[in-house]
Amino acid sequence: MTKRQIVARWIHEVCEEGDMSVLDELLSPTLGANEQVISNLATRKEIPLLLDVLHTLIGKMSIEILVFLEDRDWAAVHYKMTSAGPDHARSVETDGVLMVRFVDGLIAEIVSQADIMTVFEHLGQLPPDAMLGCFSGQSLDWK
Repeated sequence: MTKRQIVARWIHEVCEEGDMSVLDELLSPTLGANEQVISNLATRKEIPLLLDVLHTLIGKMSIEILVFLEDRDWAAVHYKMTSAGPDHARSVETDGVLMVRFVDGLIAEIVSQADIMTVFEHLGQLPPDAMLGCFSGQSLDWK
């Protein structure tokens, strides 16, 4: 498989469908269970929990690859994620960037940057203008 095919499979099967049975086929065997795979978010063994939390928060997601670039052992992906929300009452849309490092044709590392603040705004967990408020020096008061 090409790097693009591997990344597309990761996005579809792992992220969208939550199918963890493909992890061994996509991840490098050099990764131990406690090694970071996704930035500072998840080790190899924590990937199922991370995806379960995301699916619980935002519901079934759809991810579209907007841009895909390769450079030696790395691939970069700009993507758009959409969801009808966990209760289909609040739609969620955001974008992000993945940088994926490959070893022997398998994923060895993922650097993930997503606009998660927008996700929380769409879910109603943050006010719609939270980012502007933060830039103005305002603070949020927790309920």
